[in-house]
Formats: sequence, C-alpha cells, structure tokens
Amino acid sequence: MPYLAPTAHVTLLATLRRERMLPLAGEVIVQPRQRVEAADVVAQTFLADRHYLVDVARKLGVPDEKADSALVKQDGDPVKAGEPIAVRKTALGLGRRAARSPADGRLVVAAGGKALVAAISRPFELRAGIPGQVVTVLQSRGVVIETTGALLEGVWGNGREDSAPLRLTSADPAAPLTADKVEMEWRGALLAAGTLADAAALRRLGEVRVRGLVVGGLGPALLPAARALDLPVLVVEGFGARGFSTPAWNLLTSNAGREAWLNAVAPDRFAGRQPELLIPLPSPGTAPLPPMEGQALAESRRVRVLRGPQTGRVGTVRTLSERPVLVASGLRLRAAQVALDGAAGVVDVPLANLEILE
Repeated sequence: MPYLAPTAHVTLLATLRRERMLPLAGEVIVQPRQRVEAADVVAQTFLADRHYLVDVARKLGVPDEKADSALVKQDGDPVKAGEPIAVRKTALGLGRRAARSPADGRLVVAAGGKALVAAISRPFELRAGIPGQVVTVLQSRGVVIETTGALLEGVWGNGREDSAPLRLTSADPAAPLTADKVEMEWRGALLAAGTLADAAALRRLGEVRVRGLVVGGLGPALLPAARALDLPVLVVEGFGARGFSTPAWNLLTSNAGREAWLNAVAPDRFAGRQPELLIPLPSPGTAPLPPMEGQALAESRRVRVLRGPQTGRVGTVRTLSERPVLVASGLRLRAAQVALDGAAGVVDVPLANLEILE
C-alpha cells in the first residue's frame, strides 16, 4: 500500500492561487479578472479599537423597557463622538435628555436599555499581498488571486505578513546572524539568514525596521521573542543550529533582489495552511502547473526528515521497505532507506518521519 507523505514545497516556478480574506465581513472593492499589484487594497471592513457599553436608560432617566422607544440610531449605524444615540423630551417638552456616543464608530446593538458602541478610528484595508489576477470574488469576505512564482514553505511562522525585496545576509546557507552583523542598509528588506540564536540580533532587526526574516534554523529560546516581534518571521528547516537545505538555498539565491511576499501564518496541515515565502515571477508563456499535493512516497523522491536524530536533513529515497524493520527506537516500522545530502551510505528513516520536497 503506498504511503502518502506530507509535502513541503520548494518550487522554483508554479501557478499559485491564494485567498485573501477579511477578518470580518466587509466590502470587496475589486472585480473578477482585475489585475492587482501587491500594495493594492482589495477589500475593507471596520475593526473596533475598543467597545463601550452605554447605559441608555440611566442617562435618559427612564426604565430599561422604555429606553428603546427613544433610540434615534439603529443597529449598525455610524456614530460620532457626542452624537445622540437616544433622546427623550423632559416634562412639558421644555428640555431634552440624551444618551450620547462616547466615540466615533458604529452602534453595534441597542436593546434593553443598553447600547454597545464600537470605537473605530479607521477602516481595516486588506491588500493583495502579491501581484496577479483576481480569479474569484468571495462576497463580502475577500478574493482569490492567481499568480506565477517560486514557493518556499516553512515549518513555523509568527502570524504576520509583509512584502519587500529579498536580501541574503550571507553567502553561507548556515551562517549565524549576530547583532554585530546587522546593517542599517537592510531597512525595508526581507532578510534570509542561515541560523539565528542571538536575542540581541533579533532585537536589532526590529530596531533597523527590516520588513521580515526568513531563517533556516532558529534557536528554540528565541521563540517567544520571535512570536512577539512586529515583523513576519518564517522558520524554514526547524529549530536549532541548522541552516538552509540545498534546495531552499538555491531558491533563495536565485531570487535575491526580487520582490517577495512573506506570509508567516501559523502552520495548520489539517487546514492546508503553511507559512510561506512567495516570489512572483513572470510566466514563460504556458502557465506552469500548480504545486503537487498528496503524492505517494517512492524511490528517487527528494525528502526532508521531520523527527529523530536526522531532523532537518534532506536526501533522496533509495528504497522502501516492504515489511516493518527495526529502527533505532527499538520499534518495528515501515521505513525508507534515505541517502542524506553530504553523508556517505544510507540511513533507515520511518516513513512517518519523512516529508516530500516538491
């Protein structure tokens, strides 16, 4: 029975489609088949900076059940700071009492003598992120954009995204990045560094205001700091003092200087979501194929080791065991004999510890 291994994409050119979704329902402002650039706004919505609960009944001096009849704003209406939400005339009609909005924003809901106001300073704008063509409009939620380009997937991201020119910090795929090597001229670039285990270097990158970081190996102790950093961080190979694999390094070096989109989303294989670096490239004429998914592990496949003493190493499958074999853990498992790059001979790696590099 074939084993369907997970796939990590290190693809030099493919047709790529990406959803760009609003966090809340809003307005899509582009049309199908429209060409967009990375910085173009494709949709917008309103996100609250904070919420205020207004006691309408108390401010009007009436019971809760009578306050709703005095409302002059409806659910969803925009409001200005100081603008009345509800108004009641006083005795003999000689004066008025009002419940006013505490901030600019929208009235979320008003009922039972209370009103909830969302304070909104400015609309949230969703940018395309990549240049391409809008192929699908998802009503009130977002779009699907198609482009061609190179794709490098990683194993971890800190949940942020940005676009900028790609720049290498060294000619060595495993060179460590330290604070003394960070340069001011890197400001505004997406950096690719072999390894990073220096907390001071991570802080320095934030001070220099680089637009993002792609790193082969990240020191585990830096995870909290990388997660809190206000720029996208993508870990390609794993955690520790390993640099980029040969396929990943070749992709990066061949595209240095090009505009790239770093989407360091948190990985979720069940949702088909991986942190990635996408580098838009012109199509050679005939549209290239999309990245392959759900492939069976087979001889001659390029693979990466996910767990065990060889974690992060890349190699080529020589043979697949027909029956379970005894592995280093003492278990008998189906395994593959893998020739690791830069090593003599082959090693037995359980199938569950491998992913295909495509």
